[in-house]
Amino acid sequence: QRKVVVEQLKSEIDTNQAIREDQRGFNVIATPGYPELIANMINLNTDRNNTAFIVGDTPLRLEGTSTNLQNWANNTAGASDNGEDGLVSASDHLGVFYPSGQTTDNAGKSIVVPPSHMMIRVLANNDSIAFPWFAPAGTRRGVVDNATAVGYIDSEGEFESISVTESVRDSMHEVKINPITFFAGAGIVNFGNLTKTTSSSALDRINVSRLAVFLRTQLDAVAKPFIFEPNDELTRNEIKGAIESFLLELVGQRA
Repeated sequence: QRKVVVEQLKSEIDTNQAIREDQRGFNVIATPGYPELIANMINLNTDRNNTAFIVGDTPLRLEGTSTNLQNWANNTAGASDNGEDGLVSASDHLGVFYPSGQTTDNAGKSIVVPPSHMMIRVLANNDSIAFPWFAPAGTRRGVVDNATAVGYIDSEGEFESISVTESVRDSMHEVKINPITFFAGAGIVNFGNLTKTTSSSALDRINVSRLAVFLRTQLDAVAKPFIFEPNDELTRNEIKGAIESFLLELVGQRA
């Protein structure tokens, strides 16, 4: 049943032209509960000139030990695609988070939700009190307020609540998986700011990656009025002035 759903979701993301059009504005991409869709979201973002940040999920049944997490992130099992067995894809604009959460539905029933359920809200809260180029992590901007516990689904199909210890967080940091954990006095907090990049650069941080996304979108808007203008010194000075003004404003906002 899940395979049928995954195949249809992949087909929809890969063939949908409407979400690839310029007038469709969005800066976050997620498919909550489906790590199988990570590669397809990366391809969609590439088609859109990397103008969004991808929130990637870990499997609901991934047990929270250092060994299990590192094996999954390093694809020790040799999986051919993202999913339960391993993580295959990487991108400067992908962040992967663990573990899942527990909350209640509209009827008050306890349900298990994927990490992206929590992280999409964390990103929105971060942007409302700060800017995309601030790290959506820590006790100031990384607090999760739409879940009451974090954990995974065990072999019996039950939710196992866990606390992601410091040693596990350190091992997750090595493989660029961001931990969501409980801190006394703060509650549940996203405590990671890493992208799943393959290179060593400033883009290995989520806030820098999201700044690059913001710059691409805004610089495109700044430059559009100058298309078809005479390619002379006056036009180039106007473009230079507009971009410098925009970047100086960002510097003033601590970008």
